[in-house]
Amino acid sequence: MHEHDPDRRTFLKRTGVATGALALAGCLGDDGEDEDEDSEENVDDLPGFPMVENPPAAVYLPTHRESMRMLEPIEAGDYTLAPMLSYPHPFWLVGGSGSEDEAERVVPEQSRGVHMMVTLWDDETGIVLPVDSGAVIRVSLDGEQVGSPASPWAMISQQMGFHFGDNVPLEGDGTYAIEVELPPLPARTAGELEGRFTDAETATFEFDYDESFREAVTQGVEYLDEEEWGKLDALEPMTHSEHDGDDRGDGDSGHDDDGGEHGDDDHGQAAIPYSALPSADAYPGTHLESTDDSDTDLPRSGDAAFLVTLFESGSRLADGDDRYLLVSPRTPYNRVPLADMTMNATVERDGETVAGADETILEQTIDSEYDLHYGASLPDVRPGDAVTIAIESPPQVARHQGYETAFLEMPPLELTVPEHE
Repeated sequence: MHEHDPDRRTFLKRTGVATGALALAGCLGDDGEDEDEDSEENVDDLPGFPMVENPPAAVYLPTHRESMRMLEPIEAGDYTLAPMLSYPHPFWLVGGSGSEDEAERVVPEQSRGVHMMVTLWDDETGIVLPVDSGAVIRVSLDGEQVGSPASPWAMISQQMGFHFGDNVPLEGDGTYAIEVELPPLPARTAGELEGRFTDAETATFEFDYDESFREAVTQGVEYLDEEEWGKLDALEPMTHSEHDGDDRGDGDSGHDDDGGEHGDDDHGQAAIPYSALPSADAYPGTHLESTDDSDTDLPRSGDAAFLVTLFESGSRLADGDDRYLLVSPRTPYNRVPLADMTMNATVERDGETVAGADETILEQTIDSEYDLHYGASLPDVRPGDAVTIAIESPPQVARHQGYETAFLEMPPLELTVPEHE
């Protein structure tokens, strides 16, 4: 087997791969050795899968590509959404300051159910929208509510990009009705999105849960060669989207190939957008430069790539005649946006503070042209100024395998405004 870079401390654990209806395309442990003892019944029915032990503190290739069933896109007010279903599988939650110890692995409560995911977007612009809290999923069977309403998590996945979802227990075979309550968009909107998504909306859909479904979600599971496991890379997006660039250096590389099965419908390829941010050269203004010796085109923190630029005075995003500081963190592959961060900026000139952290809090914004980013108006910034971006909390989003060890410990970015702006 290929010897991995020892600096990444990557070791592989071989496990048996189950076959049949429960051969899930998921992110499960090895034969249940690490599952919580208090998990509910039927968890032991879930199969084991090979996992990368002690993966790098960065984005890495998992052991396999997932398979899922994509359902018909639905309109709900200004929102368009696409439900996707797979088998229950673990994911990771992040909270607090983001140290590695705070990436909590969540295991499914039972094998009978689905991992339900929803991609939400604006159909006019194709922008995938962030939902960090307030969404509710209700499940019913034959008119009777199943379980308690669920509050899904905002998530990122290498194949799916930004979405929200959760493991949803079910009671048995049948046609399930799902109601999804969508809150007003919890972010500043700008450009063509300004003033929209201010109302709560409700979407409904149905799906059949039976032996045929369970077999379908196991189809298309693809295991990577063992020598690829844990490498610094990412799976291709599951849906086609516009990507340009092929160099990890600026965080703008993209994969165009289809990364898995899409079920029985025709919507997997073009109708569902992938949450890829624009490439670095799509952002105007003066791009700030890192003061470190990194050979990457974009500054890095916690393996996230950061596009940081100063718009000219009078930008539509700024207050009055101020300049606008735009900070766009993204994954180093596929340019997936990193939502729900807390950041501020400090500007210094000749050792004196020009703008302090308290007055330069970066506000999460979703814009029709520049997508998800964080920004603040700056009344006084000049060439040669030192700009520090402090990351108070990392992306408060759940992660699928391959992202759970990245974007946790994120030191400040030390930047300068170039003299040649």
